[in-house]
Amino acid sequence: MTISKEVSKRTDKTPLGTLLSVLMSFEVLARYLEVELGRHGASLIRFHIMSTLFKNGGEMTPSEIGGSVFREKNSITAVINTLERQGVVRREPSPDDRRSVKVVITDKGWREANRLNPIAQELSREALSCIDKEQVESLVDIMRAIRESLLPRIARTSGK
Repeated sequence: MTISKEVSKRTDKTPLGTLLSVLMSFEVLARYLEVELGRHGASLIRFHIMSTLFKNGGEMTPSEIGGSVFREKNSITAVINTLERQGVVRREPSPDDRRSVKVVITDKGWREANRLNPIAQELSREALSCIDKEQVESLVDIMRAIRESLLPRIARTSGK
């Protein structure tokens, strides 16, 4: 799909226009990361799950992972199954709850995470190079405010 520069530069400053602009930016960013990470043998969801595990000490329950990456349990389970087959994570019984398992990064997974981290850092720098440091900080604050406003509404309406 191609969008002419003239159309893509028009701005609709209404709340709906703003929301659609945020959504389009998210889609473009996600596609950029998917393509670039694919060049290094990773998908965006794989990278997101591995990064989440990495940031949380290398082990989490599938439910915790799903909540962190904001995906449904069945899609998380499918990705974890693939990661386990590839030897980058393993499932272990939870010492706290015998009915539960935790997903743990393997040595191979840590090597992959360490290999992909500088690549992700560079992709992040490239993606945000069009805005200055103050704008980045404002963007982070704005996105946090939106999340913090909407997550309780989602929890109320979905019963989670």
